[in-house]
Amino acid sequence: MKDDLADGNGRSASPAPSPREPDFDVPPLSQDNVFDALSSKRSRYVLVALREAEGTLDLRELVDTVAAWETNKPIDLVSEEHCKRVFTSLRHSQLPKLAMMGLIEYEETDGVVERGPYAEQADAYLDIAASRDENVGV
Repeated sequence: MKDDLADGNGRSASPAPSPREPDFDVPPLSQDNVFDALSSKRSRYVLVALREAEGTLDLRELVDTVAAWETNKPIDLVSEEHCKRVFTSLRHSQLPKLAMMGLIEYEETDGVVERGPYAEQADAYLDIAASRDENVGV
């Protein structure tokens, strides 16, 4: 797999197409920021879910997807308590951090989340992390 972040061109060889064309006006995200964002499994799950959605997700859909992947169970078998913990964590920690980095766009008032202008720059690293996680796609 080609590591497009190393040459800073902002494009990736992602198997899932981006919902928008690459924005070449966006400066490269630093490798440290990408690694920081991807250090949290929940953040990785958010980014994978958004890439697979190829558009926007409402916060409830995102919570259900992340909770199912974390527990490796279908959402109807995941406890409501776990879903509440995921919701709180996403809303107060992961989503604001990913939005600040430009990896997602998050409208808290509407509860809508979508890929941000820097999302494609993390795709190559995200592909590697997701391929090693057997829970993704449960």
